[in-house]
Amino acid sequence: MSLTTDALPRLAGPRGIAELSELMARAHAENRTVAVFGGGTAFDDHPPASTPGLLIDLTSIAEVADQSGDTIRAGAGTRISALTRFAAQSGQEILADLPRDRIDAGATLGGMISTAATGPRSLRRPRLAETVESVTVIAADGTIARTAGGLHPDLGRRALPRLVTGSWGTRAIIAEAEIRLTERPETQGFVWIPGTEAACDLLTARRVPDAVVIERPPGSPAATVVQFEGDNDDVVGEIDHLADRIPGATPCAEPEWWGRRARLAATIELSAAPSFIPTLIDAVTRLETTIGYPLQLRGSATGVFELGIGAPESEPGVATRVALEHLRSFGLHCIAARLIHAPAPVWDEVDAWGPQPGRQGLVELKSLVDPRGILAPGRGIAGV
Repeated sequence: MSLTTDALPRLAGPRGIAELSELMARAHAENRTVAVFGGGTAFDDHPPASTPGLLIDLTSIAEVADQSGDTIRAGAGTRISALTRFAAQSGQEILADLPRDRIDAGATLGGMISTAATGPRSLRRPRLAETVESVTVIAADGTIARTAGGLHPDLGRRALPRLVTGSWGTRAIIAEAEIRLTERPETQGFVWIPGTEAACDLLTARRVPDAVVIERPPGSPAATVVQFEGDNDDVVGEIDHLADRIPGATPCAEPEWWGRRARLAATIELSAAPSFIPTLIDAVTRLETTIGYPLQLRGSATGVFELGIGAPESEPGVATRVALEHLRSFGLHCIAARLIHAPAPVWDEVDAWGPQPGRQGLVELKSLVDPRGILAPGRGIAGV
């Protein structure tokens, strides 16, 4: 791609950070809205972006620049699957756990960071935001920034990785990042437990499992699946201990759905206190009967879930609206519910976000780093 022409293209694939910076500077000067993509695995999540004035494909910025000790640095367009293979050569893996379905579909480093992606193994592993050591970003006006102060002087005391992780491309464009690695575990083991009564107790067990996931398939009772990883003898010992202690606990193979998101016609993200989980499961069962559409609940015993709604394509908005309104009726002190995935028309038919006490702060932050509002407008948390 050449930037020597007078006309700024509608679709661009910059070959490096400098070219990406020039693209943004020109888009800013022309007041064009901008959206970026890598693997495209989260394109259907969050509100769909209106057609941007400039769409940037970052997959050409994919060089693995460096691996040093327990970190790896790479371009934002680098596929996570490629980073995983690269790290495996030295017996390591990415420290944060990431959703397997997105990895298999070609998710990139920048995309995972900008959407704050997470997998089931978050009990003993840090979240992705905590494993990003450094980032290089391009500001809305084309400035190349490696600290938050480079986006705006008032942000100088904030950490840039945390500022852009989970921002959905609304604050700056991630061009390169350095993330932490960890030693690959020797083995992994799984235990299936009927029901969910044991799930909360496992969070404070003598040895907290690496994952405690609750799965309620459509029309079926909920069950708990526990994962241990580490040395072979340690994993076997923990599985045997669990099987002896909890009635019905049975060693099992890795479930086919493990590490994958609950994606049906529409998906609602839920955050609930662990003590509220039994009530949540009962509410989902009643909802399924009431609206007549299959519901799939999947998430961690810590209280973060996805509720997939298998509504027919002809009227997914009706089922989604009923589910959101019912779940929110318990109050924010019990549960928070927001839409994260749905056909484009549904976003205009429902209150996708619900109560968002911190929205004003997000708006003020956006106005600091992108006063013209050209970066992915409306794609961020709370529709910012």
